[in-house]
Amino acid sequence: MELRGDLQSFPLAQLVQTLDNAQRTGKLDIQGHLGSFAIFFQRGKVIHAQSPYSSGLPAFFDAFLEHDGTFNFASNVIMPPRRITQSNTSLLMEATGLADEYARAGSHAEPSELQVSLVENDSDVAVTLTADEFLLLQKAGEQQSSDRILKEAEFGFFRAWAALNGLADKKMVTLSKSEA
Repeated sequence: MELRGDLQSFPLAQLVQTLDNAQRTGKLDIQGHLGSFAIFFQRGKVIHAQSPYSSGLPAFFDAFLEHDGTFNFASNVIMPPRRITQSNTSLLMEATGLADEYARAGSHAEPSELQVSLVENDSDVAVTLTADEFLLLQKAGEQQSSDRILKEAEFGFFRAWAALNGLADKKMVTLSKSEA
């Protein structure tokens, strides 16, 4: 059984629930403004995902950034090893929560449009960084596109977004839209 459509008519959360209820096995391909995403199902349960920036659980969450894309579900695919073990209900709750938080923040620059620049800091005040903030600070260099940093960090858009905002709040980086 093939299933095709667009995410405006059939939102991703509803699609995951439908595939779960039908206990489908296969691959859900999503094409959107950020690129190609893949979510793998085994008897309706999400077992793996891939995104332009990550794989596994972060990639599943990243797929929820797409609202206007198209999808295609195919049953005749080679399945990857299971890397996601949470229940679909748990996954959907967390994914929709992350997407809602991102929407409320109101900063909707595409990763390819967002520039990250290090800030000179002469302060003697100690700053505590999370592990994600530290990793992204290492990746930031002089001036990098957010898109490149995301691809190098490989831990998904939502984790990177939270870390970049944390670094911006600590005045260690500035985030700006690139002039293309």
